[in-house]
Amino acid sequence: MWRLAWRNLWRNRTRTAITMTAITFSLALMLISQGINEYSYEQMLGSADKAAGGSVLVNAAGYWNSRGSELVLDDGAAVVATVRSALPKATVLPRVIIQGLLSSSHGNQGLEVHGIDPAAEDSFRNIKRYLAEGDFLDGEQKQPLVLGRGIADDLGLQLGDRVVLTATDPDGEMVRALFRLSGVLDSGSRSVDDAAAYTTLAAAQQAVSLGDRLTQVGVVLPAAASPDDAKRALLAAFGAKASALEVLTWAEAMPEIIALIEMDSKMGEGMLFAIFIIVVFGIANTLLMAVMERIRELGLLSALGMTPQRIGALVLAETVLLALVSITLAVGIALAAHAALQVYGIDMAAFSEGEVEMSGVIVENLVIHSTIVPAKWLGAIGAVFALVVLAALYPAWRATRVNPTEAMRTYA
Repeated sequence: MWRLAWRNLWRNRTRTAITMTAITFSLALMLISQGINEYSYEQMLGSADKAAGGSVLVNAAGYWNSRGSELVLDDGAAVVATVRSALPKATVLPRVIIQGLLSSSHGNQGLEVHGIDPAAEDSFRNIKRYLAEGDFLDGEQKQPLVLGRGIADDLGLQLGDRVVLTATDPDGEMVRALFRLSGVLDSGSRSVDDAAAYTTLAAAQQAVSLGDRLTQVGVVLPAAASPDDAKRALLAAFGAKASALEVLTWAEAMPEIIALIEMDSKMGEGMLFAIFIIVVFGIANTLLMAVMERIRELGLLSALGMTPQRIGALVLAETVLLALVSITLAVGIALAAHAALQVYGIDMAAFSEGEVEMSGVIVENLVIHSTIVPAKWLGAIGAVFALVVLAALYPAWRATRVNPTEAMRTYA
């Protein structure tokens, strides 16, 4: 039966080629899109910990939701020492984060100032690469401040100009601190340049009378380490003191990134599936036309003793062979495209100016390649095969209903 089905498949080569082309290119497009999307998601996840501030973040309990100035790590040195002891291979980043109002002679702007250790942060996020003017906290100024281009322009600031930061200290008292603009960052992302503000850890602690207290300790893990395992290790190391702390993985700190990836993935798969459903209806119509054109032939086979079940199975066998050939070609095209993308990639810099940003995360690698996830490819291939076979069920059923006598008389 399979040999007969193969011969029947190529009796009308034009129709078979058209149907096969529709299946092949639809599936190939689906697989190529999956590869590009998976690579893009990997890039986003790889940059998300930098946007969050680390693989794991340690704050005072309740800080992440309220950002209150009173929520600080009282013994910052002890917290840093505990983190380093529990995770000796990790990079530890002490920070002071100040919510305040920055004022110049040209106006005011609310923003979040990050007091950091420049050397440690540079090894993690390499903020210095965005430096357009001045220096990045490595000069001799006692109260340096590095701002994004957008903030500096809005406040009419030039290098060396004085600005006043008004904020609240941990005791709830209003404080003011004088800074001088020492550097300007230009990342190419407007939302980033409108929010970036950095000073040294010591200057931030002095500005809001923190002493040795900290707002946050960021933990950067080695590439193969699990943030969830690191979080459990930290909670165990802090012991009873953990109840006063908030230890979050980057995924818990930025759940919108995970939600965005899941939503984008589902929407992409849904759109491709909808496109293929339309293709399936076209395939079903083509197969039904093929059955109707062969009514006399099918009637003759029935008159010669072939049962309706075997006639229907013959039509399904033709469809299965059509699907297998189409899927093989589609996988070949997709693998070739994957190999080409791995070598050449798609340069997104040609379609955008500056950095590419998604949900607040700057994607640093602007050349898009492809990543194969075998489970997803097998799922897509299986779904396409099932849909093509389902498209043949009605034409096959119609073939089983052929009356030999009427078929021979009507189509003689």
